[in-house]
Order: sequence, then C-alpha cells, then structure tokens
Amino acid sequence: MTEPLTPDLGALPWKPKRGTSLVRELNHWDIPTSGIIRHRWTRQHYFFQCLDGATTQYSVWAYMALSRAEARELMSLEGDALRQRQDRLMLSRTLAVVVAEEDAGIIHRARGRLAQSEPEPRLEPSLSRRVQQEIQEEASALRDMPVFAAG
Repeated sequence: MTEPLTPDLGALPWKPKRGTSLVRELNHWDIPTSGIIRHRWTRQHYFFQCLDGATTQYSVWAYMALSRAEARELMSLEGDALRQRQDRLMLSRTLAVVVAEEDAGIIHRARGRLAQSEPEPRLEPSLSRRVQQEIQEEASALRDMPVFAAG
C-alpha cells in the first residue's frame, strides 16, 4: 500500500491529480461524490469521498490508497454493504483531506484520520482544528498583505 494521494491545488475533487482518471463512480450528486480513481503512471488505485455532501460553495473530501483487490471489492458492493466497507477502510487509514471551492477546485490540503461518529465518520477533532486554523491563518495572511489594504 502506498501513501495517500497528494491532490493538486486547483484540481477538481473527483480528478484530484494530473494523470488520474475515474475508474468507477460510486455515488453522484450533480458531480461524482465518491468513487475510485487510478493513477495512469503508477497504476495505483485511490478511493475518494465527499465528506459533507458537496451541497454548498465549499466541500471537504478524503482520499485513500487502495490495493487492486480492495478496489475490485468496492466496485462489487452496493448500498449498505458498500457504505460500511468504505467507512471501515477510511477509519483504518491516514487520508489525504482537502477543502474545495466550487469554482476554484482544491484550495487546501492536509493529512489525517477520521474518527468514528454516527451516522458517519468525521474528521478527528485534532485534524478538524488544524485545518480550520490553517485556513484562518491563510486568510489572515492575505488580509495583512499591503496589496489588499483598504485605501
């Protein structure tokens, strides 16, 4: 198993890195919200999932590396069995987690884990705090730049 994918800034969440292609869409809501992608050069499979439904301007996505056997298994499952297997896999691995904006694509990247929660897993509290803090620091740095100063 390899490390989680490192998504490209500006990329679409369902096509998160140059050289990846969608192998199987597992869920869809105007856009693919979960599925399996494969990197063209390394042949590595990855699972992706939107963690918050992608119904607002900003969304949070997670990616994890899969073995070929795991990719085939996920592609053979449906409904509750698929959802339960996805959750078990995601809870057991370090993930690439991104924040995406609907027009700008991926705008922030982090690595971390999910924590068990009902009705579905959530970001571990420490990862959640870290991502929020990093985004606030980035926004603050932009506000402090002279080019953005109100005249």
